[in-house]
Amino acid sequence: MRPLHLLLLISICAVWGFNFVASKLAVGHFPPIFFTGLRFLGLGLLLLPWLKLHKGQMSLVLQIALFMGTLHFALMFNAIKMAHDVSVIAVIVQLGGPVSALLAWLMLGETVRWRRGLGIALAFIGSVVMSFDPAILSYAMALLICLLAMVSMSYGQVLVRRIQHVDPLAMQAWIGVASAPGLLLLSYFFEQGQWQATQAAGWGEWSLLAYSIIGVSLFGHGGVYYLLRLYPVALVNPGVTMAPVMGILFSVIILDERLSERALIGAAITLLGVLIVTLRDSQIVDKKPELSVEERAALAAATAKAKAGSD
Repeated sequence: MRPLHLLLLISICAVWGFNFVASKLAVGHFPPIFFTGLRFLGLGLLLLPWLKLHKGQMSLVLQIALFMGTLHFALMFNAIKMAHDVSVIAVIVQLGGPVSALLAWLMLGETVRWRRGLGIALAFIGSVVMSFDPAILSYAMALLICLLAMVSMSYGQVLVRRIQHVDPLAMQAWIGVASAPGLLLLSYFFEQGQWQATQAAGWGEWSLLAYSIIGVSLFGHGGVYYLLRLYPVALVNPGVTMAPVMGILFSVIILDERLSERALIGAAITLLGVLIVTLRDSQIVDKKPELSVEERAALAAATAKAKAGSD
């Protein structure tokens, strides 16, 4: 990879990694579902030029928006709000790759050979090791909700593999437009203090919202799509696994979080398993000549998104 493109990949991972901290700060002010609804409302408005009907595929597009947008982020941001250590959430989020592999095996009949199986097993073993840390057990419900969020994201990713000729920006536009109303409606029924939080928000809180829309969604996912047009998936996707490591570093530096030795060992085992699955999945995508460059990039971008976190 050329130095400039490597710098772009590192920058994307830094943006995604810092997003865990930004999200924690944001849900400290805004109700979590309400904040997510605002984020997708902004994303949908920015991507309106790419919003168009796809004949025969709209049912699938809307299902993807439901699982990768509304359900995933409603659960994810509540998990971030409930967790004491956002660095732990940054690791649990990485289970999206192994969960996707399991769902693809169950729903699409994809083969899970010993390398992928080893990676999946290590990812979950590491999460169990980390979860039994006494400090982390105190907010075990947040980890469970985060895992459910990743199951929702992973199911949406499996659906993405069935879709044809819908580029990532168009998919992002539909996720934004379709998710925002549902999230805001959920917030109306299950949260309170939305208007007060909006009135009290200063430039810092609105900057966090802008960061999640422009930095994470447009720069992050747009940058990965750009790189996937230039380089093999097997080169780009493993690099994305730097994001959770940066998320842990940012949480330690900015939020002054401290993980125990048990938590760090569990995190290392989980990330090793995720890396094995990522390498194997990337090789599988690169070996599919029947897919166009755009289709392969769209599939890989969805894979990277599921592994990068609350994008």
